[in-house]
Amino acid sequence: MEPVSGRWPVDFGQAELLRNLDAEDGWLLTVDGVAQSYVDRADLTRLEFDYVRLIADVVDHLTPGPLSTVHLGGGACTLARYIAVTRPGSRQLVIEADAALAELVRTSFGTSGFRLRVGDARTELPRLRRGESDLVVADLFEAAVMPVHVTTLEWVQEVQRLLRPDGAYVVNVADGRTLSFARAQVATLVAAFEHVVLLADPSVLRGRRFANLVLAASTTALPVAALTRRASRAAGRARLVTGDELQIFTGGAAPITDATAREAPRPPPDLFRH
Repeated sequence: MEPVSGRWPVDFGQAELLRNLDAEDGWLLTVDGVAQSYVDRADLTRLEFDYVRLIADVVDHLTPGPLSTVHLGGGACTLARYIAVTRPGSRQLVIEADAALAELVRTSFGTSGFRLRVGDARTELPRLRRGESDLVVADLFEAAVMPVHVTTLEWVQEVQRLLRPDGAYVVNVADGRTLSFARAQVATLVAAFEHVVLLADPSVLRGRRFANLVLAASTTALPVAALTRRASRAAGRARLVTGDELQIFTGGAAPITDATAREAPRPPPDLFRH
């Protein structure tokens, strides 16, 4: 299987594969001009996007050995490929709603180390085995916006049922300025899990730009000290927020429910212009 530069119609827009001329075999996947995934076939541990690196930091500090993992939202399955290399023997399922995009990814990059299933994430959750996952990762966006039905407490509770007692849920959230959506997403996780941490660039936490925030939650303690050290590395510096500081961050926001959910924030129209 060899990727080919070009554009293809997919279910939720137009996908494009672009070869990175500065890398031996690096490829960028976009949908309607929005970057979705980066895959370096020569080095599957190379994570080009900062937020993916933050998710991988959480993965790296979970219990050693193979993981049973569910990825909700696939793109080019960058994180699943990373886990397949760094934790050989892991059992991984990736659920992607866009059937045409999933087929493009299969034919371009293969699916070694994981299974790729087409389906709506919330519809598929009740069909998965309960209490057997070490990790559930949600990176779910349509046209750069999180679908409403994956932002609620009822959704989080469905995710929680998949996890083993020491399992972790990691979700990618996008927000900016007042961070009101991110605050409510934190409150939603806190309502379901005893331990929650937030990882993001300090400028994002100050509302200076629209970007990604990574939330991790578990019923058992997360490796806060190790994640704090990793987040403060010189390249791609991030800040970890937890405990009382995270409670302050929520600003009294209430958990989002199916009854109260509203559309997630849209990025500024000029964010993806080149």
